[in-house]
Amino acid sequence: MKQRLFFALIVLFFTTASAETYRWVNEDGVVTFSQSPPPDAKAETVKIRSTPSSSADTSEDRLEKLRQRLADSEEDRELKKTKQKELAEDKVRNKQNCNAARKNLAQLTALANRLYKVGDEYLRLTEEDRQKRMQQARDQIKEHCKR
Repeated sequence: MKQRLFFALIVLFFTTASAETYRWVNEDGVVTFSQSPPPDAKAETVKIRSTPSSSADTSEDRLEKLRQRLADSEEDRELKKTKQKELAEDKVRNKQNCNAARKNLAQLTALANRLYKVGDEYLRLTEEDRQKRMQQARDQIKEHCKR
């Protein structure tokens, strides 16, 4: 691979180095450029400035940088997908927590001094405990029920 690239660069160099460009103006004032001089007119040789050809090492460096940018882009896309998935999961979890907090608040509001079910057990809440749990439910609603 390196030998082919080197050979191609050498051929390119010698073909551009050996080619000359001529410039002349005809009797009508038209400027013409050509690789061969005109047979019946005087022409000047024009020196063409070309960008230096890049070496194989420079090309490999550029290729490696492009590969790295591609890998970075792919990594960024994967991170973005993961983040979107996490946000969707958080949204579902917040909705579940919001519904549970609203249900708790409704249950506590309707209870007064009756029994309150926690898991498989029933508790009789004092008014102070009931108010405390109602405030916790309101706080959870504020946290999880954002629109």
